[in-house]
Amino acid sequence: MPVFQWLGTAGFRISFEDKVILIDPYLTRNERARPVQDLTPADMADADYIFLSHGHFDHLADIPAIMEVAEADIYCSSVSGETLVRMGVPGSRIHTISGGDSLILEGFTVSVTACEHIKFDLKLILKTAPRLFGQIRDLLPLVREMPAGPVLNHFFSFGDLSVLHLGSLGLKPGQVPSLGIASPDILLLPLQGHSDICRLAAQLAATIRPRAVIPEHHDDFFPPVSQTIDIEPFRLILRELLPECAYYEPIMNRQFSEKDVFKKR
Repeated sequence: MPVFQWLGTAGFRISFEDKVILIDPYLTRNERARPVQDLTPADMADADYIFLSHGHFDHLADIPAIMEVAEADIYCSSVSGETLVRMGVPGSRIHTISGGDSLILEGFTVSVTACEHIKFDLKLILKTAPRLFGQIRDLLPLVREMPAGPVLNHFFSFGDLSVLHLGSLGLKPGQVPSLGIASPDILLLPLQGHSDICRLAAQLAATIRPRAVIPEHHDDFFPPVSQTIDIEPFRLILRELLPECAYYEPIMNRQFSEKDVFKKR
């Protein structure tokens, strides 16, 4: 049975049998981030596999530091792979994947689909811009040096349990049938990047129809770029659209399992 840890942002650590899988493991925070993340890249030395949804800094930036202590294989898009090589990660550890690929690994499988990154809407941009005044010069390198590239959605099969991880909510409900995305047992769903993110996320979940939803990427991970998202509206809309779906809200770094997710409400 897989054991999960939400690392903040879209990051997860999954322990399965004797392997450790990291997804978008971004751990670095500034002093204003909430909640406080006490883990560092050095704590990920036992990683065997790293999967990246896309190349933005809050998904990719800590990979070089993790690779200094871990002997992991990295699976990412060609855009993210090029970024990592520029940052000093050995190319021999990087495996380029794209939408439509399927991987058979040690004890689990991964199916990959691709979509675009979520488009930041004008309301969110206007709300965020004043907070960035005077800090643009420091923030621009994060954007220029770590481009998103395509967003890869990972569908993991751990024996009897399937898990779909989304790193950005760019996937549209109408794309789900055409991409052949199956309904997973657990959907890891990001809630960041749009002023109406709760409604958009609930509508996507209702289309994918998982047995359970776990919200992620709703924390204030890098102020002033980020903000804490009130996800209670998401829970309420999800309950209306998909009443049979279980809902589990993770606490950063606290381990949980399938039994916790599907505990009777």
